[in-house]
Amino acid sequence: MRIDASESLLPPPLIIPRPQHSLSRKDVQVEALKVLYRLYHAGYKAYLVGGSVRDLLLGKTPKDFDIVTDARPGEIRKLFRNSRIIGRRFRLVQVFFRGAHIVEVSTFRRRSEFEEDQDQEVPSSRDNTFGTPAEDAQRRDLTINGLFYNIADFSLVDYVGGLKDLQSGLIRVIGDPAVRFVRDPVRMLRVLRHGARLGFAIDAQAWEEIRSKRHLIRLCPPARVRDELLKDFHSGASRPFLELMLASGLFYSIFPAWEPRLGQEGEARLLALCHRLDLLVQAELSLADSLIWAVFLTPYLEQGPRPQNLKELREFLQEAAQEAFQGSEIPRQRQEELVQILGLAEKLAPLLRQKRAIPVRLSRLATYPEAWLFCQIKEAPLVELVERCRPEEIPVRVPQPKRRRPRRRRSRNRGPRRPTEP
Repeated sequence: MRIDASESLLPPPLIIPRPQHSLSRKDVQVEALKVLYRLYHAGYKAYLVGGSVRDLLLGKTPKDFDIVTDARPGEIRKLFRNSRIIGRRFRLVQVFFRGAHIVEVSTFRRRSEFEEDQDQEVPSSRDNTFGTPAEDAQRRDLTINGLFYNIADFSLVDYVGGLKDLQSGLIRVIGDPAVRFVRDPVRMLRVLRHGARLGFAIDAQAWEEIRSKRHLIRLCPPARVRDELLKDFHSGASRPFLELMLASGLFYSIFPAWEPRLGQEGEARLLALCHRLDLLVQAELSLADSLIWAVFLTPYLEQGPRPQNLKELREFLQEAAQEAFQGSEIPRQRQEELVQILGLAEKLAPLLRQKRAIPVRLSRLATYPEAWLFCQIKEAPLVELVERCRPEEIPVRVPQPKRRRPRRRRSRNRGPRRPTEP
């Protein structure tokens, strides 16, 4: 066990013995238990950490199980032949199991990688990267995500007051929100995300700091903000998340072009469409990113006139998408796909309303299934939406007809031609 003098400067943890909490080993993934026990029997600390501990204490099933230890990445790699080291500055180990199960194991760290990027005075060395359990807990974003489950005695280790906040239903930032949001503004999105998903109240200090520092989100790489937003669209809680985004002003900091255009009617339409997306996600239906962005863009398009000519409509959709998404880097391919979905949906919508047959030339287009699904998300009765959008109900794209190669006439083999006589 490695001991660091800096750990003595932090308050001692609250240790909750097994009889006083509800987390049980039988709810932990078998593969994660194997990793925990191998590290423990090799003489290292081994803690389950983060969202998995939070979800298990709330009676939910975690999507993945993350583990932290005082073993260095090279030492972890020697213990698990079925593993690999990933990352450059902050290296962690992925342990592979049958059935495509992956357990990620990281070494206790002093600070977040995004804080490290902000701190130019601290050299980027391995000694400054690795830390203690107390430091690892302090670097995390929220108190409810800073709980450890110790496999040695099945106790909970709480350095940040996470258990009390979990029991109180409170989202609270570890440390001073004013400092933490400046060092990594994406933390503001995570505060709203967990408040929306769990239905927890947000700490008043954190909420005020989000409102006053929402403009800092523009300093983050747009691609990183885009990926964070996609997590929420795929979470099944995008409506409450966007309600918090609109109330805090963070939404218009990311999408400034929307503020003069949406208004109350547009905001209500956006929330209604996101509620429909949530119903489909909660029913475990798979939705393509391009379809989600097309649905998201719809209220923006509906708040202004649009051309009726199909050629002009396509140009209008391309310009509107570029203008609307200027605060986040939507890949060009995704933008092209969503323009195709929206353009094709314009043709499909009147046919579906009148229950007319879809022309074969439309059903052969690459985005036909997504455009059909888009029309259902927009217009299907809410009580019928999930049933209409099940995979077996979505029409399959008609394959393009095979082009027959022109048949070449074979000349008869009459042998070499005889030279003509003079």
